[in-house]
Amino acid sequence: MNIKEVEKVTGISSQNIRFYEKSGLVHPDRNEENGYREYDTNDIRILKLIKMFRMIDMPIEQIKLILSENHKLPQLLNEQEKMLEQKLENTRYAIRVCEHLKEICSSVEDIDADLYLSQMEEESDHYFDNWKSDYKDVVKYEHERVFTFVPEEEVTDRYTFENALYAYAMEKNKHITITKRGMYPEFVMDGVEYKAERNYTVIAPIPTAVIRCTRKDAPEKEEKYRHGRKKWIRILRICWPAVTGTLLLIFLWGNVLFSNTEGRIALLVILIVLLAMSVRNYLLYWNLD
Repeated sequence: MNIKEVEKVTGISSQNIRFYEKSGLVHPDRNEENGYREYDTNDIRILKLIKMFRMIDMPIEQIKLILSENHKLPQLLNEQEKMLEQKLENTRYAIRVCEHLKEICSSVEDIDADLYLSQMEEESDHYFDNWKSDYKDVVKYEHERVFTFVPEEEVTDRYTFENALYAYAMEKNKHITITKRGMYPEFVMDGVEYKAERNYTVIAPIPTAVIRCTRKDAPEKEEKYRHGRKKWIRILRICWPAVTGTLLLIFLWGNVLFSNTEGRIALLVILIVLLAMSVRNYLLYWNLD
């Protein structure tokens, strides 16, 4: 079957089918004559299993474990059940808050935000107290999207670049295939497509290459990280030097030492330096593996 036929049989969009393939969940053969994917009955069965597990909100990584190590099925289903029970409790709590607000408040002005926030913060493991959990989730998401590493050998041409990528994959026990050669190579590692670039930093005081690898296709759940709290956690994680500098500027602006023109210029210089550090952090050390 081709991908359009599979889409009709399984009810899974071709975009998601390709995503599952890139995630290493399904491995269709390719027609040697035209290079098109050809899905057999086992591929169809796996895709239907993936669809079923996704419908119970199971993460991709857990599905991958089930398919590769099916003896862990009972354990992983228990973990999923606990997660769903927690989510259900969080939802019930949110519903109770909505019902209570409807009973006592007729407009926004009637809401005592401090009272409700204090009550929510006292609740353990509920939806409103998830900053720590969200940060861990953001870190995991970012490592799926971008990672950097410092190669042991100097990277001066495409051959040493490829050697650095192969060495990294071997160290991490991952399978890698170079799909595009050059100083901006592309590769597939454990079913995920990446593109790589070389940046330089100075380490005491030798110029050192830092390899930055970016996932070519955005992870399926990327939309969740473009809005709301997780978006701001992502921004703060990248730009903490600039954020720190901005806060410093705000707090010290009226200070006696910085009340004249020279002092304020010094503060602005500090802010610019911290902004530069944020950019450097993003290019070289962000998600350093």
